[in-house]
Amino acid sequence: MKPTTSLAALAAALLLTAAPFVLERVALAQPARGAAGEFERVRDVMSNRFKNTKLTGDPDKDFAELLIASFEETLFLAKAQLNYGGDRELREVAQKIQDEQQERIDALKKWQVRSREPGYRQQPDQPPSGTGPLDRQAQAGSARPEPASPPPQQPSSPPSTANTPLVSGTVQKIDEAAGKVTLDHERIPNIDMDAMTMAYKVQDPAMLKDLKVGQKVRFSADRVNGSITVTRIQKGK
Repeated sequence: MKPTTSLAALAAALLLTAAPFVLERVALAQPARGAAGEFERVRDVMSNRFKNTKLTGDPDKDFAELLIASFEETLFLAKAQLNYGGDRELREVAQKIQDEQQERIDALKKWQVRSREPGYRQQPDQPPSGTGPLDRQAQAGSARPEPASPPPQQPSSPPSTANTPLVSGTVQKIDEAAGKVTLDHERIPNIDMDAMTMAYKVQDPAMLKDLKVGQKVRFSADRVNGSITVTRIQKGK
C-alpha cells in the first residue's frame, strides 16, 4: 500500500505545481470569437462620443468634460483587449490603462463637483475662465490669426450593393429620427462581423418605411465613410 500512496501523492503534487502554468496559457490563448464585433462597437462608440458631448463655452469645464470622455473611451478599448486579446505585452498595457485611467477620471469628476460650488477658485489668485493668454491678447486688440480652412473633403462613393450578401435578421428597434435600425442578425461575412444584436445607420432613410419591430428581414451591410451601414433591406413576406 505504501508505494501506491506515494505515487498518488506525487501525482497530486505535480498537478498542483503545473496548474498555474496551465491556467496562464489558457488565459493568454482565449479564442477571439466575438472580437471583431466588440472592436467594431468600440470604434463606433469612440467616434460618436465626442460628437455627442455638449460644450458649455467655458474652456475649463469643456476641457474636463472632453478629457473624461477620452479617458472613458480608452478604458472601453482596454476592456475589449483584456476580453479578447492574447498578447501578453498588450494585455499588460491594457491592464495598466485600467489601473491608472480610472483614478484620473475620478479626480476630474471631483473637480467638476467642486467647480459647481459658488465662488469656487482652485487657487486664491486664479483668474476666471476665459481669461487665458489668447483671450488677453484679443482684449488688447492684437490680431488673432484665423486658422486656415481645411480643404473640403470629397464624399466617398457609396459601395455597390450588387456584390454584398444578404443575411437574415429580425428588427428589434427603429429610430427614424436618427436613421437607425437595431437588428438581431446572423454573421455578416463581407465585413467579418459575428452574429449579434446591434444598431446600424441606414444608407437611405426610406428603408425604414413600413418596417415593424419583430419583422423578419434580409439585409446587406458595408462600411460607408468609415461606419458600418445597412445598404439594403428586403422585408420578409
